[in-house]
Amino acid sequence: MKILFIEDEEQLARFVRDILAYASHKVTWFPDLNEVLSGNYDWDCDMIILDLMLPGKPGYHLIDELKRLNISIPVLILSAKDDVDTKATMLNIGADDYLTKPFEARELLARINALSRRSIAADRQSEYVFEDMVFYRKQNLVERGGKKIFLTKKEGDLLNLLFQHKGQTLRTQDILRKIWHANAEFHSNIVQATIYRLRAKIDGGFKSKLIHCIHGIGYRLSATPDI
Repeated sequence: MKILFIEDEEQLARFVRDILAYASHKVTWFPDLNEVLSGNYDWDCDMIILDLMLPGKPGYHLIDELKRLNISIPVLILSAKDDVDTKATMLNIGADDYLTKPFEARELLARINALSRRSIAADRQSEYVFEDMVFYRKQNLVERGGKKIFLTKKEGDLLNLLFQHKGQTLRTQDILRKIWHANAEFHSNIVQATIYRLRAKIDGGFKSKLIHCIHGIGYRLSATPDI
């Protein structure tokens, strides 16, 4: 499992990284949120272990950013703050588990395993496969050719609609009505722009194109060439 670990206490960070490496997890470690939130990190991880009391921005800012980007990755808080109010607040705003310091290595690993099982079960309930593409609806995440591709909420809504009607041509006005709750008088460029971004993300760099423009009608998810 790929784990993003954010902890400013270097000695503890080394200890946790050793534990995780021994359990065959791959760890990317940062001492603060600066590089993670700068846009340089591509969210290529299966779980996040997060300290709250970090230099600069406190840890909960990362949960806010995940919400803003509509990215669903399990978050385990690892913090010295052991008061009930802090625990309840973090769990209510989106953390998936909370472990207080100091802790036992076996409890940390047990909680990671439990979170992983829950995440896999949730993924399977919202996993759609077409050709060589897998779409994880809950996370608005696409996997294709070994790449993880994160979508915005509207891009995810649109791809989900295409999946529901795969092989069929969806008219632009129907997409407007179902995704934007607007009628044909609403400027259709918003559909074209969203499709453009979606195709760039999903089909860009791949020989086989899956999202097709049917000229003058609309769009479809299909393995066959454009017509």
